[in-house]
Amino acid sequence: MDIVEGLLTKSAQLREAARLSDEGYDRQIRANVTSLRHVMSRGSLSSNDSLFDHFDPGADSLAYLFLLHAQIHALQEASCETVPAGLLPPGRLWSRMVSYLKAFDPVQVRYAGQEWRQLVELVGQAAQMASKPILAVRLVRDAMLRLDPSCAVFTSTHLLLVQLCLRARAYAYALPVLNKFVCHFPTSTSHATSRSSVVPCATHDSSLSFITEASGLSSNLTYKDYLRYFLYGGMVYSALKKWCKAAHFFGVVISMPATGSISMIMVEAYKKWVLVGLLDKGKLCSHPSMIASNVVKIYQSLAKPYVNLAQTFERGDRKALEAEIDAARDIWCADNNMGLVSQVMNAYSKHTIIGVKKTFAALTVTAIAEQASPAHTSDEATESIIASLIMSGAMEATLVQLPNRNSSTMLRFLATPSFRQLSRESRVQTRLMQERHSLEALVDSLDESNRHMGLSDEFVDSIQKGQAWARMSDVNPGMGEDAGLEIDEDLMGEVS
Repeated sequence: MDIVEGLLTKSAQLREAARLSDEGYDRQIRANVTSLRHVMSRGSLSSNDSLFDHFDPGADSLAYLFLLHAQIHALQEASCETVPAGLLPPGRLWSRMVSYLKAFDPVQVRYAGQEWRQLVELVGQAAQMASKPILAVRLVRDAMLRLDPSCAVFTSTHLLLVQLCLRARAYAYALPVLNKFVCHFPTSTSHATSRSSVVPCATHDSSLSFITEASGLSSNLTYKDYLRYFLYGGMVYSALKKWCKAAHFFGVVISMPATGSISMIMVEAYKKWVLVGLLDKGKLCSHPSMIASNVVKIYQSLAKPYVNLAQTFERGDRKALEAEIDAARDIWCADNNMGLVSQVMNAYSKHTIIGVKKTFAALTVTAIAEQASPAHTSDEATESIIASLIMSGAMEATLVQLPNRNSSTMLRFLATPSFRQLSRESRVQTRLMQERHSLEALVDSLDESNRHMGLSDEFVDSIQKGQAWARMSDVNPGMGEDAGLEIDEDLMGEVS
């Protein structure tokens, strides 16, 4: 029990230090973490579940976390397994890990980021090994939001969450994180503390100040982690039929700067981007302007069946579209895109029906069915599609049943009435307010990035006053106009 008494002492010291200034609390908590790591590295604890009863996972987050790690390590050594049975749900330590992730103090774990991240990753791994990834989805998501409500700094836990949601088919659980803007990567400690001597336990405007490369709150990241996050995020939105969001996420992936070659992750995203464009807009969308023309050609050559499908869709030939889908069925299945492709025909009918308004003010359902499907889809099926379009607000129209029961139902397109116009204006106003809040969040993140990169107004003013910028006439004549591009090309070469 000597180790337990030591942990209790450390926890009591930390509770007392909470009354001190941020700097005083920082010194105490750093001393505690150093001591705890030293004790746990040489001590051994019995696998006694009652040891946890001495600590509160919220108030004693550090002690509880290190105690968990000590018992996990003992269990791993005894079983010679990375994830022994005692860690799997509903094993002895599983409930303890769950209790901790629901109640930990986010300020305390800023100082034990590596141990916190390893625990989160272990929970995800254990749930997957038990074939129950759904058990970890909410835990990981809520732990992320507890640590950093903004989720603005990209970490390896972002990627873990979307992977778990896809494997559990619990797509909606990812939205509280996916809907937030990723604005930063973890910075080096020198950058994070360059503005002032702000300590991690202080109140920060941005989580970029405490989620650093040295904090351990994220494992080492590569550009592929970033691409995979947005690819998987786009897949989550696609599963929820949020086509616009999905197109944006896939667009982020395919817009990644590349020179000479592109990764297969980007090609996979491009294929899905083409399909999502058909489902959302009914056409092959324009490529993001930041993609170089030579890269577009590479995409189109590597995803030719998808481009052909989109071009056939745009031509409005349903029979040719069906033939195109059947001819490349093996490709759709091999790419795991058959689910999206199978929805293309429904999207074709939907966009054909919506397009009728450009020519007609009213039309029978039978006539619409003939235009939307040469195979003569039943009037009932076509009427059902039309009704869903009207109810969703995609089409301003009414269905009118004629007096003669043998006559086809009539679809009448409406001039937008005043009350509908007001409702639409109200929706637009709400959307504008949402966009305003989003822009404000992005501007705040940009200001934070500027401060860390030394681009603040104060920094620029100090350089100007110190005459650090040379006049144009003093520029080295041996450097041409392209002198500064070599660095950018090198950077892009690393992510190609």
